[in-house]
Amino acid sequence: MTPLPENSASGGKDVTPSTPYTGEPGGHVGPLSSQETPGAEDVPVEPRWLLPQSRLNSSRFRCFIALLTLVLFIVIIVNLGPAEQTSNHPKSKIKHFASLGSSFAAGPGIPPQVNPRAAGRSGHNYGALLAAHLGDVTFTDLSVSGATLLNLITQPQLTSGHVFAPQVYDLPADVDLVLVLGGGNDLDYIGGLMRDHGAVVDSWGFWDNNGEWVSGPKTVALGSADALARRYETVLDAVHTAAPQAIVLVIEYLTLLGQHFQPGQHAPFGYSRAAYHMETAEMLHNGTLQAVQGREAWCHVVEVARLSEAHGIGSPEPWVTDFRGISIRAGDVPYHPNLAGMKAVESMLFHKLVQLDLIA
Repeated sequence: MTPLPENSASGGKDVTPSTPYTGEPGGHVGPLSSQETPGAEDVPVEPRWLLPQSRLNSSRFRCFIALLTLVLFIVIIVNLGPAEQTSNHPKSKIKHFASLGSSFAAGPGIPPQVNPRAAGRSGHNYGALLAAHLGDVTFTDLSVSGATLLNLITQPQLTSGHVFAPQVYDLPADVDLVLVLGGGNDLDYIGGLMRDHGAVVDSWGFWDNNGEWVSGPKTVALGSADALARRYETVLDAVHTAAPQAIVLVIEYLTLLGQHFQPGQHAPFGYSRAAYHMETAEMLHNGTLQAVQGREAWCHVVEVARLSEAHGIGSPEPWVTDFRGISIRAGDVPYHPNLAGMKAVESMLFHKLVQLDLIA
């Protein structure tokens, strides 16, 4: 056997080759001397666990590797697929929630409109968007366009030939979250804007040029924030009685006439009427805040009005509609949330739920 060089790792001593495997049945598996296998020191010795190169190149072995890879891939998809899907949804303590309110909750004019069509209810309103965001949750949408606060608690609502029971009557007892929006129709807020815009036809009635309601009952507007607050309080208390374990979120209206609005440019009425409508919006806002006072243990306000001030009519990115570029006959509804507005409110709702520790 040829000695290794003096500077090798063996220190110059002879090295016996590793134990070879002959590959023959009953073949020698012990150390072989140079006498038993002449020239053994010149033959490269492979570890016994290595397959011969001929087998590695065989078509049968390649098929086996391909099949094994496919099986492993399927196992990974089956086991990790559901986890990846559910990971898109947050961990939520909410199992069932409901939405009560008027058109700013229902979403008239925003596709898709869902049944019953008389409700003017969108499948992409903020309640529906929140349900999709949360994932494994039950959502009950009771909102109806044109509803007053009284339609939420005591008075049936007749619209487009359909009678809706007071919304709280259909509130499921097992809900752990209730979204409430209302008060605008009690102040004739949206109706006043439409009348100032001229004769308007929408899903719920018709105002002529004299401001007279032609089809359906005309709302008798409340005259103060205090009056609105007292009515709103009865709604919140009725909701709490029907679902005492539920957290109630009171959602403000999106701002219509915000910091970008220009009278005469973005609407046909002038500064005095714009000021009147802004005062009505302020009355709505103040009455809503007053109603929540003393109920903070289970009731909270989602501050939509302030956060939407820069997204009103005439803004670069409006969250509401006006009369420009819409078709009432095609189902568009002016002075109401658009899809971007509904998405914005849903985002505010989600962050409020995180703040209240209802979402991880």
